[in-house]
Amino acid sequence: MLYELEEVTKVYKGRTVLDIPALSVQSEQIYSLIGPNGAGKTTLLNLLAFLDTPSSGVIRFCSRQVRYAEKLLLPMRRRVVLVDQYPILFTGSVWKNLDFGLKIRKIEKKKRKELIKEALELVGMQDFFAAEAHKLSGGETKRVALARALIVDPEVLLCDEPTANVDVENLEIILDILERINRDWKISIIFATHSLSQAQRLASHTLILKNGRLTNQAQENVFPVISCEDRGGLWVCTLQNDVRIRFTSEGLDMDSGRMHLYLDPERIVLRKKEMVGDPSFNFLSGRIIMTAAENERVRVRVNVGVPVTVFMTHADYKATLPMIGEDVHLHLDDKAVSIF
Repeated sequence: MLYELEEVTKVYKGRTVLDIPALSVQSEQIYSLIGPNGAGKTTLLNLLAFLDTPSSGVIRFCSRQVRYAEKLLLPMRRRVVLVDQYPILFTGSVWKNLDFGLKIRKIEKKKRKELIKEALELVGMQDFFAAEAHKLSGGETKRVALARALIVDPEVLLCDEPTANVDVENLEIILDILERINRDWKISIIFATHSLSQAQRLASHTLILKNGRLTNQAQENVFPVISCEDRGGLWVCTLQNDVRIRFTSEGLDMDSGRMHLYLDPERIVLRKKEMVGDPSFNFLSGRIIMTAAENERVRVRVNVGVPVTVFMTHADYKATLPMIGEDVHLHLDDKAVSIF
């Protein structure tokens, strides 16, 4: 097993930002790590890169417990590399950025030049060998950062939002790089993303974080899209049984293949039919078919033509008192809807 976590927590200023009772990660696999901002994705990646220490619990790497003495961490850090969401390149040329890690590992100069050439060819940046790093675009910077990470021959590659804030061309190149190095080089990869489509495209395993805890939330409220129509910047998607949901999304590629729609169960507001809603929201009308209490929330399932799950706080549930068999409205804002 590559990583094993037991009762791992991380506390900042009295607040628990990560709480993982158990987690196992297999070698030579691609794992996606998804969740909203503040879910704990970056914190977890820093722990897995041995750049931070847990507040409690045990982390094992390749079956050996991690000990947080600097001289014991260095050998493990050389086997794992983390590419930040906003990678910082050194002042100077692209070549110097890639040369640095090899030089401190005492690789001789001729070999360093060969490795740099190979790494830049891998990420499609061979023509930027002498380019000034600070003049690169965001997507080019991320590709150079990937080359800089891969040139030291890691066993594990951790990536924090590797495609955030890049154009479509660079996004596809980066995803292809991750896919190839896992397939051809057997490098284990864990990458954080907000994109369900990227998670499903690349990863054989998906870890979903919500408020610092692992959850299976994203398995619910995912529906195949039958058709999608652009009405002047407002998309209207039709699901089975003629269920229609509208949302705004820039750059949606209608020729990208089969599409799915995801509804965030924590961004859906359930209201009784007699309650007047905000006309700026999506409205879905349906009948309650299930309610269940789950620790700090209540799960409500509503049949609107497709079964939609809603998460309510106990306070909202007591104020609304939704009953099985009752007709209700579901209100969705734009952030509740994702297309992939």
